[in-house]
Amino acid sequence: MKNPPIAATKPHEFTIHGKKHVDPYWWLQDKTKPDVKAYLNAENDYAADFMRPHKKLANKLYKEIHSRIKEDDSSVPVKDGPYDYYSRTKKGMQYAIHCRREGEKGRETVILDENKLAKGQKYFSLGDAEASPDHRLLAYTTDTKGDEDHTLYIKRLDTGELLKEKVTHVADFVWAEDNEHVFYSLEEHPHPPRKIFRHTIGDDQTKDALVYEELDPQWYVALGKSRSDAYIFIYAANYTTTEVRFIPAREPLRTPKLIAPRTKKVRYYVEHHGAYFYITTNERAVNYKIRRTLVQKPDKKNWKTWLPHDPKRSVMAIFAFLSFIAFTFRENGSEEIHLYHPESEKWEHVKLPEGEHSFSLAAGIDYASSYLRLTYESFVTPKTVYDYHVDDKKFVVRKEQEVPRYDKKDYVSKRIWVQNGSVKVPAVMVHKKGIKKHAPTLLEAYGSYGITFDPHFSVARLPLLERGFVYVLAHPRGGGEMGWNWHKQAYLTTKHRTGDDFIAVAKYLIKNGYTTPKQLAITGGSAGGMLMGMVMNARPDLFGAATVYVPAADLITSLMDEKLGGTRLHYDEIGNPKIKKQYDAIMRISPYENVRAVEYPATLVRASAHDIRTPYWEAAKWAARIRAMGTGAKPLLFKCELAGGHFGKSGRYEWIKERAFDYAFLITSLAQKSR
Repeated sequence: MKNPPIAATKPHEFTIHGKKHVDPYWWLQDKTKPDVKAYLNAENDYAADFMRPHKKLANKLYKEIHSRIKEDDSSVPVKDGPYDYYSRTKKGMQYAIHCRREGEKGRETVILDENKLAKGQKYFSLGDAEASPDHRLLAYTTDTKGDEDHTLYIKRLDTGELLKEKVTHVADFVWAEDNEHVFYSLEEHPHPPRKIFRHTIGDDQTKDALVYEELDPQWYVALGKSRSDAYIFIYAANYTTTEVRFIPAREPLRTPKLIAPRTKKVRYYVEHHGAYFYITTNERAVNYKIRRTLVQKPDKKNWKTWLPHDPKRSVMAIFAFLSFIAFTFRENGSEEIHLYHPESEKWEHVKLPEGEHSFSLAAGIDYASSYLRLTYESFVTPKTVYDYHVDDKKFVVRKEQEVPRYDKKDYVSKRIWVQNGSVKVPAVMVHKKGIKKHAPTLLEAYGSYGITFDPHFSVARLPLLERGFVYVLAHPRGGGEMGWNWHKQAYLTTKHRTGDDFIAVAKYLIKNGYTTPKQLAITGGSAGGMLMGMVMNARPDLFGAATVYVPAADLITSLMDEKLGGTRLHYDEIGNPKIKKQYDAIMRISPYENVRAVEYPATLVRASAHDIRTPYWEAAKWAARIRAMGTGAKPLLFKCELAGGHFGKSGRYEWIKERAFDYAFLITSLAQKSR
């Protein structure tokens, strides 16, 4: 077996707040240099060589996961005007095929085949695809590198002809209702978008009209459209503050009208229904409240509180329909659906099958529909598409994910509450019935930006559960699972609490006999990868193995470099190192800065060369420092995907290969008998 690569040390010095930093691996930050390319290739070769004895297990895991997937499949059609739109997958093909037909028995027309678009590309990702309101044209965006630099194309749906325009650096887009204009946000790649343009179909991009420009470099812009299709919304925002403008979608040449000027640390979001704008805001309401104003009088002085703030329940989203409005709220760790009926002014709670679940509401359902469509799942329930018919209050199953050789009655899922000081940290676990004590366990978390990470079904997880694993999803402070206040308790100078909560859950699992330190593996990605680095530095003795994905690991270097894509945006969550108090807090949690001469768990780190969110070098430098400073003989593998982005390689079969490799590493690292 090959020896692991040892990164050369080339000390680079810089001083901040009077503290001298000596960075021995600074040189790894330039992937264009031959020595960096050679090092990344050496790491990939070493990881492949190390896992070669376990290739049989990895292949077996691949077959097990692959066998649970229905390869020839299709989505539930969504009716839009005269057409039903849907997508399908075909055996042996990596990507989806997008189709439409006129009614249930109409002839299928393929409107976009991702497999054809991806031909000859090492990477392919479809950003978004949307038919024009009159269904004549299709606008879609693609990324063929992995750096999320999307290009917008428009094609005729009657002939399949691709129109001449090619709009580059597009982040998101919406159609105007006149079918002649598309609004899009423009990036100065890799920085987040700060400009909104209006494109006229048939024109060159150079003729596009600038509609709005955000001048604050710590802000970005995004587009939205009301469910009624009556208004286009332009959002300007950072992570703590928003500002909204609107344009009538049928009058795209109108100047955007401001709803309310920005107020520091006040966020608001807008939806339209009938004569009103419904405005969700956190102003003096950490869990958000809803205010309402007439569309003709959008100024803030006219806003009236419609739904007061509830400290025990967070407002998450509004989905408006012609005859009712759906709201989602978070309470006691779960998201729930409530309907409001404007005519009767009555509320209705839509009860879901299980307490530990996740769901998504289908945004494309016709505004005039009398039903709500949701995709529901849990740790034990495969994805199920329901139509909830509002008039008779009944669920109709439209599609159940087919999983061969799976019976949910063989598994158990439950929520646990872990005391950490004055707070109770929720976590959800799943395992096979009759599980023995001291079982191999995989503990995962994200825990940042107020993002929620609810229990979801995974066919890839089944091989672990079949081998006696317990899987646990922790919800530490910093995430949004317990409402917006949960996030407020762990960000900036209190961000270390996310790690404290995660460690508390790990200790609970050990204390209560679920597992042992040698049998406990952990995993997380991006900000969750940062969390893994935090806890591995703080308590490496608690964990036997770790798989860490695209980690935000070298926080000081990345946050000081404003040439990177989203650096300024993260100042509101992680902190600005130019501010001494925040610098001290960042230094406390930064994985790279806190590597110690201790025995780290067996670790697999993944990164991608074209990742613009967490650059590959953060993971590379962190792994190199652990290998140089860590003690003990446990393996450390670093894999850098050379043709991928923040979410790894593209293609559904490639995704299975990655999971099979990673799980083979975990199983062997925890000394489990492969079978």
